[in-house]
Amino acid sequence: MLVIDGKKVPFVEGKTILEIARENNIHIPTLCAHERLPSFGACRLCMIKVHGVPGFMNACTTPAKDGMVITTNNLEIKKLRRAIFELILSEHPSSCMICAQAEHCDKFNSGIMKAGVITGCNTCPNKDMCEVRAIAEELNFKTIRFPIFYKELPIERNDPFFDRDYNLCIHCGRCVRVCQQVEGAHILVFTKRGHDTKIGTSFEKPHIETDCKFCGQCIDVCPTGALSARGQKWYQEPDDRVRTTCMLCNKGCRFEMDVKWGRIVAVRPDPDYKTLKTGICVKGRFCLPTFFNAVDRIRFPRFLQNFKLYPTNWDEIGSHVAELLEAYPPSKIALYLTNFLTDESDYVFRKFAEMMEITNIYTTVEDLTQIPKKGIKVLWTTEGLPGLKNFKTLEHLIFQEVFPSEGYELADVVLPAAAFTEQFGTYYTQRGPMPIQKVVKAPDLALEDWKIVCKIAQELDLSGLNYLDVDEIEQEMGRVNYKQKVRPVDEYYLKYRGTPIAEKVPDFKILLEYRKNRAKPW
Repeated sequence: MLVIDGKKVPFVEGKTILEIARENNIHIPTLCAHERLPSFGACRLCMIKVHGVPGFMNACTTPAKDGMVITTNNLEIKKLRRAIFELILSEHPSSCMICAQAEHCDKFNSGIMKAGVITGCNTCPNKDMCEVRAIAEELNFKTIRFPIFYKELPIERNDPFFDRDYNLCIHCGRCVRVCQQVEGAHILVFTKRGHDTKIGTSFEKPHIETDCKFCGQCIDVCPTGALSARGQKWYQEPDDRVRTTCMLCNKGCRFEMDVKWGRIVAVRPDPDYKTLKTGICVKGRFCLPTFFNAVDRIRFPRFLQNFKLYPTNWDEIGSHVAELLEAYPPSKIALYLTNFLTDESDYVFRKFAEMMEITNIYTTVEDLTQIPKKGIKVLWTTEGLPGLKNFKTLEHLIFQEVFPSEGYELADVVLPAAAFTEQFGTYYTQRGPMPIQKVVKAPDLALEDWKIVCKIAQELDLSGLNYLDVDEIEQEMGRVNYKQKVRPVDEYYLKYRGTPIAEKVPDFKILLEYRKNRAKPW
C-alpha cells in the first residue's frame, strides 16, 4: 500500500509512482512521459517528494514500493516545477502563453492564423491540443525571468507527409523513443549537445533517404506540434471523431478519424486499441483523407448510350441491369468480387449469385483466364481490372467501383460504390472479424455494395434480398453459419479496389518512386 497526498492507494509491484498516480486519478504534470513509452525522466516536471528520502524524485522513473509516503503537490514542489517550466519555455515560442491579452485574443480570434513559421500559439496548428500550453495554464504562468532563446532552425519540408519545426521542440524524447523502442526503427536520434541539441536523423539526412516507413508514430506522441502531418493540421477542432478498422490490407489495424465539413481530414491510431505497437502504416496514416476526398470519385449511376456514359438514377439503372442479366443464361455471366468488400456485401453478392444460378465467381486476377474459356458474355466487377479489352467474348461490363479505374472505359453500366469509410459492417482480418464504422456519408448517389445488389435484386423480383441494414444481414449470416475467411491482401498492396493509391496521393507517389529507385521496400 502507498500513501499519495494523504490517500491510501493499492499498487502493483514494478509500476512507477506516476503510473500508480494516474490509475488513481491523482494528477502529476509531465511532458516527456507517455503511456505507450518507457520512462525517460527528461522534462523533470513530475518531481515529487518521498518522505524519508533526501531531495526530489522523478515520478515517471521511480518504482513504487510498499510503505512509501508521497507528496505530489506542495508549495516547494510547485516552485520547483515553475522554475523547470520557465527553462523549457525560454527555448519555446511562448509569447502567447504569457501575453496579458491572451484571454481576449482567444475570445475574439479563435481561429488559427495559418503561417509558414510558428511564432506563438495563434500561428500553431497544435494550439488546441498542445500539452505545453495546458501546463502553462495549470501553473498559471504569466512571466518568464530567463532570456528567451529562439533556435532559428530552418523548417524542414523536404519529405513527403511531414513538416518539422524543431524550434518548437522541448527535447522530451518521445519521438526518439517511439521510433527506437516501439517501432525498432532507430531513424530518430539526439544530435549535438547543450543549446545546440537537436532531434533528427543521422547526418541530418531527409527521412525519405533513410529507412523511415512514415508510420507517423513520432507525430502522434509529439506534445508540442514540432512534428505535424502536412495535410492534416489546419482544420482546428473536428466536428466528429469516429473509430473504425482499416480495409487497405488484412492486418485489421484500428484508427480514429477526424471529420470536418463532412469529410475525413485526419487519421491516427485508435487510442483505445492498445498494444505495444499500435502504429498504422503510411497508407492508413496519411493517404486516406486525400485518397477518398479525390474529386474524380464515381458519384452517379451511368449507362452507355450513343458511345457516351450518361448519368441516371438508381431506379432506371436497376431496371437496365436487370434487363441485361435476364438476356443471358447464368453460365455466360460472371461476378468478380474484390477482396475489399465488407463481409456483409460479400455474403449478399454470393447469395444473389446462388439465386440467379451464377456459378462463375472470381476473386483473383488469375481467375479471369476463365472468361474466354467459358465464353463469358457479361462481367459484373467490383474492382478495376487489367486487360479486359483482350477478352473478345465479353459483350457487357457492369463496373461497380469507387473510382474510374482500369476497365472503366469499357463499361456500359457504371455503379458508384461507397468506400469502406462510408458504410457499416465487418471485415474478417488476421485478428478475426473487425467492425467497420461509417465515418462520413458517401458522395452524391454512391451506395454500399450490398445495397446496390439489393436494388438490382428488387428489379429481378428476387425475394430474400430486401435487407434494411447490415445488422439484419449479420443475423442471417449467423443463422446459416456463413464463414468468412481472411482476405489475401497484405500490407504492401498498393491499390484499393483496383485504384493505385499513389495515383490520388502525390506524396505517396513521391515516396514509392524514391524507394523504387533505391530498390528498397517502403
